[in-house]
Amino acid sequence: MNRRTATVALIGTALLAGTAGCGTGGSPVGAPGPTAEQLTSYMLAPGARAGRYEASVPVLDEPFSEMYEASPEVCTPLSTLRGAGHTAQAYTKVEVPGEWQEVDTDVLLRSYPGEGAAAAMKSLAEAGLRCAAGYTEDRAVVEGKVIEVKPVAAPSLGDEALAYRIVVQDVKEKDVSLHKYLTVIRSGAVTLSFRSDILDVKDFGGVPAEVVTAQWEKFTKVSGAGS
Repeated sequence: MNRRTATVALIGTALLAGTAGCGTGGSPVGAPGPTAEQLTSYMLAPGARAGRYEASVPVLDEPFSEMYEASPEVCTPLSTLRGAGHTAQAYTKVEVPGEWQEVDTDVLLRSYPGEGAAAAMKSLAEAGLRCAAGYTEDRAVVEGKVIEVKPVAAPSLGDEALAYRIVVQDVKEKDVSLHKYLTVIRSGAVTLSFRSDILDVKDFGGVPAEVVTAQWEKFTKVSGAGS
């Protein structure tokens, strides 16, 4: 064996050893979370009622806000958890039938491998702290200004939960502020996200409790979480 061949062999041996170490080392990816089909079974079905609210079939596969980008980047989880490494998702919209000036809620269930869901919550908590004074959303065709992010009471559900009031500047009338609310619950490898808003300037007080309760009850019943 000449020197060049010996060198290549040594490098190859080192790479194989490194690969083997990654497979059994201290930071494995971990077991996958529930599939998209499972998440869909956990979700409120179209027509399901939550008080005066009703789940409907959304036009898109996910909320339009999931396409937003944030600046600074650390604020992104307040607009979307898209970049948090989920492997599957299910989405529905809950609204008051026939009423356009009532609270609408996008409900998004996502699953993560290993400790990914806990990491997503950690990123959201950091965003809530560091972006309290606001940030900018790139909404593809226009920039939106978030004026304030404030933590609010989160439901005592799941392994952990976070909730925020997000005040945004109207893109047309700069002196008008609009309110949005975000609640995210983690149960094991799954996050349940509730994002509510309204076509009105009033502060409507938060994600409707009956929507959170109905979805949580469906989730725990079908998934067996907490049993």
